[in-house]
Amino acid sequence: MPLLPARLQRCAAIVIMLVAGPALAQIPGILPGPAKAPTNQTAEATPAKEDPRALAEAQLAEARRQQEAARLEDGSAPATDDLPANERQRVLDRLVLVYGERVNLIEESEGLKKSAADMLNKPALAAEFSGPPPYPTLRIDMLRDEFDLMRERLKHRESTRLVLENQKQGLIETQRRAREALRLADDRLARAKGETDIKKERASHELAALRLQITEAELTNVGIMLQTAQDEIQTLELSIAETQRLVTRVLASQTLPREDVDKQQARLRDALSKLAGEIDRRAAINTRRLADRERLAKSVAGSGDGEAVARQLKLIDETLETDRMEMTALRWLQTIGQHGIDSWDYRFVVLGSDDAAARESAIAQLARIKADLETKRPLLRELEGAEQEAIAQQELRLKDALLDSEATARETAILETQKQRVQAIQRVELAVTKMDRLLARWLGDFGVSANSAAPRDWKVTALQVAGLMKQVWNFELFAVEDSTVVEGKTVTTSYGVTVGKSIGVLLLYAFAYWLFAKLTRVLEHLMIRRFKVDPQAASVIRRWLMIAVSVVLIILILNLARIPLTAFAFMGGALAIGIGFGTQTIIKNVISGIIILFERKIRVGDIIAIGGTTGHVTAVDLRASTVRSFDGVEALVPNSTFLENQVVNWTYSNSRIRREIKIGIAYGSPVRQAADVIVGCAQEHGQVLKDPAPEVYLEDFADNAILMVLIFWVELSPTLSGRRVDSDLRFMMEKRLAAAEIAIPFPQRDVHLDVSSPLPVRVVPAADPGA
Repeated sequence: MPLLPARLQRCAAIVIMLVAGPALAQIPGILPGPAKAPTNQTAEATPAKEDPRALAEAQLAEARRQQEAARLEDGSAPATDDLPANERQRVLDRLVLVYGERVNLIEESEGLKKSAADMLNKPALAAEFSGPPPYPTLRIDMLRDEFDLMRERLKHRESTRLVLENQKQGLIETQRRAREALRLADDRLARAKGETDIKKERASHELAALRLQITEAELTNVGIMLQTAQDEIQTLELSIAETQRLVTRVLASQTLPREDVDKQQARLRDALSKLAGEIDRRAAINTRRLADRERLAKSVAGSGDGEAVARQLKLIDETLETDRMEMTALRWLQTIGQHGIDSWDYRFVVLGSDDAAARESAIAQLARIKADLETKRPLLRELEGAEQEAIAQQELRLKDALLDSEATARETAILETQKQRVQAIQRVELAVTKMDRLLARWLGDFGVSANSAAPRDWKVTALQVAGLMKQVWNFELFAVEDSTVVEGKTVTTSYGVTVGKSIGVLLLYAFAYWLFAKLTRVLEHLMIRRFKVDPQAASVIRRWLMIAVSVVLIILILNLARIPLTAFAFMGGALAIGIGFGTQTIIKNVISGIIILFERKIRVGDIIAIGGTTGHVTAVDLRASTVRSFDGVEALVPNSTFLENQVVNWTYSNSRIRREIKIGIAYGSPVRQAADVIVGCAQEHGQVLKDPAPEVYLEDFADNAILMVLIFWVELSPTLSGRRVDSDLRFMMEKRLAAAEIAIPFPQRDVHLDVSSPLPVRVVPAADPGA
């Protein structure tokens, strides 16, 4: 019994011969079946030079035949939605797909060649503009629109060509690996012994050959696409160059009749009318939704299922927000449409009026409209970005959350409303882009007159504005004189300080200061990480470096700009006196801050008490330090206060502090038992230190109770409050003493009556009511 059916052997032979060529025929056992397969391959390869499509169709037919033979051999029906049964079927399916794609690519390439010929051959267009000028502006606009489309298509095809070239390089590497895999399969098959091993290696060899065939077929397809793209690029470049020459020739001789302007404005007014009707419909829908929302909001209080009503309200709110966004977009579209109507009037004036002032005014209005449109672009991009982010979050919510069918439908409806907002924004953005492109084109055209090539008046105006700006830039603010001694003679030089020089000095100083700020920040991190310098000390060093650098920069930049320091001498005396009196307190606090930072008597995180304020030190800066009290209020304490007043630092040497709690027990209670209960509460509290151990003292025999004192130690931290520990212990002691039936008395007084003698009794007459 043969290892493989004869039909399958012939299929394998054809596949191997197509891929590896006649060289594999010399290896025994690899090409089973009839020996005429190479002859068939040669016969099929002959038409390839004459008709690539016929060869592609033949290869596709052969691949389909192999695919069907493999399915019949495996005894399985053709796969529909499921994956094929084994790897061999998957590879053959992919081979059929690649060859089918090649046939389509060849058809597309042939169609593009025909369209390229039509693109280059434009007799109607040449005849339309072959007559004497002037030429209609609207037809020139259509020609320029076509020109812009060709340029966009050229840009797209160039990008496609780059992608295909990268894909080709990847396929070449894949082809190399596939050939190596086939060579290894050849070696394994040649070394195989035994019927089972030969059968296994033969199947592996066939798969390797098929994979190589797929890679080479894909590489051929990419070559076809790359050649098609290159041909289209060349055709587009030729057509663009010819169209550019035609546009340049006819643009200077365009004419815009009033009836053409009226037609364009009528078209825009029809669009505005449709927008007005759409706004009215949106307003009516929005009114109904607002009424529905009010009814739902009123039904929340009386409804038994308030949560369901709240979910419905959320959906209605999202829909109302979408309505609001769409109404805003429609109003923006109305504004853009009105701008379009006005722009056609201005264009007609520029192209047809002989009044230079009217033309310049119309050009200025067009520039204003363009500037107004450009201001809308950032807002539109910001709105679209925010909505896209909201859509992404909503999609994640739908994907990750475990929702029932009702919740899924509601969240899906919210997602759809958010997408409608993005569509409304994109609609406005598209209109803005189109209008902006037209205005940019028109303003570019207006640099040349309709009947001459002379520069227009607005260019002269631009030159005048540039000259005025130059005068402002060179305006001299003041002049200073600098005297130097040269060969025993005093030479006085006068320097002028201009606006441009001052702005340049400021910009140079800002850039240098920013650069040195970056460098000193890196130095600060280096001192902290590498040299283990305290962060506060490193911060002080950095700030002092920046002060020194600022002074040096001022001197260097003034010298570079040839602005002598004597320019500021006239105000030096008064400035020095004012600075001396005004900054004496600041300087005192700065020096105090430096002393505090280097002495480290007060550090960030310490608990201090100063001037009635007790809390944690959160920052120690040059001028003042920040102390956050236990009630969360932050106080800014001048650094000189720490040196001039007594400061209590609870955590200077260590963070342990002693606390006392006084408690009274009733007379007659077991004192020792009460002491054990109290000290047990302290021992069981997790924040009370075990060393030193808590102790209980009998403080005094007070008027109303026996006074006991609990003394314990805690370790303070920014997250631990001593009052919290005291409160916890008092709760514990009250509960434990009550359980031990030891009373905590309250203030009381004993009243004693002397009953050794009879009590005197007197009868007092009642007062007269009428008196």
